[in-house]
Amino acid sequence: MNDERPTLYDELDQEFFLFLWRVKDGAARLFRPLGLRPEQAFILEMVARGIAHPKELAEAMQLDPSLLSHYLAKVEDAGWIERELDPEDRRRTRLKLTDEGKRLLEAAHEAWRAYTVRVLSEFEPDEIETLRVFLKKIMRAQEAQA
Repeated sequence: MNDERPTLYDELDQEFFLFLWRVKDGAARLFRPLGLRPEQAFILEMVARGIAHPKELAEAMQLDPSLLSHYLAKVEDAGWIERELDPEDRRRTRLKLTDEGKRLLEAAHEAWRAYTVRVLSEFEPDEIETLRVFLKKIMRAQEAQA
């Protein structure tokens, strides 16, 4: 192993931890005016992407099903999703966005896009592409560890 790697890992570890915290905090501040919490935005996004069953959603979010149930109740009470019987298996519940949930998710997308543009405004296009490639690699590595 290269002698420089432990030091690089230590430095990256500190920077990455702060980065993750700032992104989480930024998302919370960004979605707050919409009346939305980051985990609620993620639920809406996953349902919009076709993850329609609570068990699959719990796996995608890496949450205990009881905690997801709590989150789903809040999102459902707000009128952003609804549950219906799965026509393919009436023992299962499917989640779907309501019209209000779709509007809210679109507003969240617009807010996030503006945030992304602002954060990346100092980057050159090739740097943004490199960042995109690195983020995909990090995500694949995380998925392999799950």
